[in-house]
Amino acid sequence: MAMLEDRRSEVLRALVEEHIKTGEPVSSRAILERSKLAVSAATIRNDLAALEHDGLVLQPHTSAGRVPTVAGYRYYVDHLGPSRLRQAAQEKVSTFFGDVHLELSKLLKATSDLLVEITDLPSVVVAPGIAREHVRAVHTVQISSDQVLVVVVTEGGRVVQQRGRVRVPVTPLEIEEAQLLISDAVVGRELGSPPSFGEGYREDMSRPVEETILTITDCLHLSATGGSEMFLGGTQRMAQVWQDLSTVQKILEIMEREAEVMTLMAVAPETSIQIGDDLDLAVVSKSYESRGEGGGSIGVIGPMRMNYKRVISAVEEVTRELEEQIGSRSD
Repeated sequence: MAMLEDRRSEVLRALVEEHIKTGEPVSSRAILERSKLAVSAATIRNDLAALEHDGLVLQPHTSAGRVPTVAGYRYYVDHLGPSRLRQAAQEKVSTFFGDVHLELSKLLKATSDLLVEITDLPSVVVAPGIAREHVRAVHTVQISSDQVLVVVVTEGGRVVQQRGRVRVPVTPLEIEEAQLLISDAVVGRELGSPPSFGEGYREDMSRPVEETILTITDCLHLSATGGSEMFLGGTQRMAQVWQDLSTVQKILEIMEREAEVMTLMAVAPETSIQIGDDLDLAVVSKSYESRGEGGGSIGVIGPMRMNYKRVISAVEEVTRELEEQIGSRSD
């Protein structure tokens, strides 16, 4: 949409922010008080009529004030100026990242809880894809005579587990031999890359050891190609955020489907704001880098009537601090 003239843009800004605050239709008098424009109430009413004609606001019923439409919210967030996180919230973020010492998955879960605490809204943190992480260690635990649990630890502190079935019975000593060979072949390499075995490694190898190596290799491949970890925070607050329980149910259904959540989250460095057309849903998100080898994203989920200034500044500040925290671990 083309840029509105300055006064109408200010009228829309005041209307959106007053509606975010009260949840009620906004009168021309309330807009005049919030905007501090040096015009008459009649001028504000004329501007509101023009904004309604443009599809940016609507009047729920006769004699009521106006509320923003989806297009009105979209215009508002697209022309929203920069803002800073309040000092108390800023100190909370700085203290959290200054004190936290957790492996990556636990750090990302704690980060989602931090976002809930400072925005009072549900949050999502998507972990970086693991395929390009380098392997620090591989551990294999025997579950039964033909089943093993493969535990992969990456240089970034990620821990991934996969179960596998060996096609023949194996003994603990055979599993230990297979693990030593596979460790030599994958430790220090990208998880998604094929193992680098030395020449003649199969000489005098028993079939159980060979089959165990194949099973562990399959488990490593599954670990590398599996979906990204996602950490949801604050889902128990949804009934407080959305009064309509049918809306809560629809949003919970979206949160249960990883592919749909991923489409809502940012994939570019810029802050992304998505606003639903047929559902009272808005998502503010931003991607982050992990050691320059791909990254994840951070998002806050709320109704269209969310406090965008606070949420955007929270998402941006937490993203910046998280990138610094991850970067310091790889130095």
